[in-house]
Amino acid sequence: KEFEFISGGMKMKVYVIGNLKGGVGKTTTTVNLAYTYAEMGGRTLVIDLDPQCNCTRFFAKVNEYNKTIKDVLEAPEHINSAIYRTKYEDIDIIKGSVKTLEQKSPWSLKEALGYIKKEYDVCLIDTRPVFDVLTKNALYAADVLLTPVKFDNFCRDNLTMVEDAYHELKEKNPELEWKVFANMVANVKAQKVSSADLLGKHDYPFMQSCISRTAIVDNALSLYKPVAKHRGGSNVAQDFVDLVDELLED
Repeated sequence: KEFEFISGGMKMKVYVIGNLKGGVGKTTTTVNLAYTYAEMGGRTLVIDLDPQCNCTRFFAKVNEYNKTIKDVLEAPEHINSAIYRTKYEDIDIIKGSVKTLEQKSPWSLKEALGYIKKEYDVCLIDTRPVFDVLTKNALYAADVLLTPVKFDNFCRDNLTMVEDAYHELKEKNPELEWKVFANMVANVKAQKVSSADLLGKHDYPFMQSCISRTAIVDNALSLYKPVAKHRGGSNVAQDFVDLVDELLED
C-alpha cells in the first residue's frame, strides 16, 4: 500500500518514540516505522537521540569521526552536514553520539528541524527512557509522543508517570499529541488480565493497532534488519503497516 506523500508541500510530521521504562521496544518501533513509512513512499529522517546508538546501527556505522546529533545540538544551523544517506531508499539518519551531551537548551533540535522541514515527510526520533533536557529537545520539536507499552504489572505505574510528564510538556509544546500502543502482545492469561484492567479503569490514548510478540522480531533485531526486510510476509510486518496506516489517518 502506498500513500501520496508530498515532500515540501506540507509540514514534516515529527514523532518521538518515548517512554520512561526500558525494554518496551522504542528502538524496534523507530526502525520498523521508518522502514514502513519509506516503503509507502514517505521521505523519512531518523534521529538517534539515545547515547547507546542502537538505532544508528540499523542504518549506518557508529563513527564519531562523522557528524552526530551532538553536532546538531551544538550548531542547529548546520544540521544538513550531519544528515547521512542510509542503505535504504528514502531513509536518512542523524547518527547518535556516544559522547556525553551536556545540553543546556531544550530548544536546539526544534530550531535545527526548522531548516529541513520541507525536505522530509516524516521524522522519527528514538530516545532513552528518561525525560531529561536531551529528550525534551525532541519533545519540544515533536507533533506526537508515541509510547510503546508492554501489558505487565508495571504498565499502569509507568503510564501514570508518562501522563504526568506529558501534561508538563504540553505547557511548552501545546500542539503535542500523545498516542499509546501495545507492543509485544501475546495471547497469555496474565497479559489479558493486565490489559483488561488497564483499559477498563483508565482513559489513556491507546491506538487500535498493536504489535505482536514473535521470534521474528528478535531474529530481525539480531541481524540489524527491519522486520519487513527480514520476513516481509509475516503477520508482525503487517502489524507495523497497520500502525502506520492508523498514524496516517490523523
